[in-house]
Amino acid sequence: MKLFRLLFLALLLSACQPADETKKPEAIEKAPEPEAKTSSVQTHDHSHEHEHPQTNKPNISPLLEQPYEIVESDETCTEPVVMKFFAYQCPHCYTLEKHTQTWKKENNGKVKFQAVPTHLGNQQFGPFILVHETAKTLGLLDKITPMLFKRLHEEEKLFSSQDEAIDFLVSAGANKESATVAIENEEAIKTAIDSNFRLLAKYKISGVPTILVNHRYKFNVTKAGGYDKVFEVVNQTLKLPSNCGLQ
Repeated sequence: MKLFRLLFLALLLSACQPADETKKPEAIEKAPEPEAKTSSVQTHDHSHEHEHPQTNKPNISPLLEQPYEIVESDETCTEPVVMKFFAYQCPHCYTLEKHTQTWKKENNGKVKFQAVPTHLGNQQFGPFILVHETAKTLGLLDKITPMLFKRLHEEEKLFSSQDEAIDFLVSAGANKESATVAIENEEAIKTAIDSNFRLLAKYKISGVPTILVNHRYKFNVTKAGGYDKVFEVVNQTLKLPSNCGLQ
């Protein structure tokens, strides 16, 4: 099936990343305890996890602790942009998603939001990226994203075939013929996957979820001070100097 040929292609692209630029991203190394239960589907190697930080932190404004890393980048853009690097199987990404959806609704039309998925080198989750990219082509990504998280973490289901992936897209409102054409467009999906890996390498993303604001300010859940603080830091860093649009 074309779906599994594309999975092979995705893994090939991942393996071809220059070793000097970045290591393969892992689930976030340090984070507060997830607010939601994790799936029994194997999501990542627990041997990479470190101890959780203390949760009783002083009530200090996030920016006083500068909860971000400044990235040197020559990228420019005509409007503010927020990138979220994530993996569907990552429990911390799943917990952050409800905060992401709230922020996106509040900032619709004001800030460009770009979700950059990775399968963390685990082939069984590759179809989630394929469905993600197909949904983007079909204009259904905002609806599909929470459905993909739910499928994995609540329903504990993977995708076993291309037909199953197409049926899933149809359940979200896609036309079956359009969904089939989109998921079989190998060149378009190859280009999208290649772009994702280039961004992961360019910004040296070593863990997920990671947020990048205006190509300049990079941070994760721990640095932000918790899931509910992530988009407070996003809003504040959007006001800081950058090469992106008018602040």
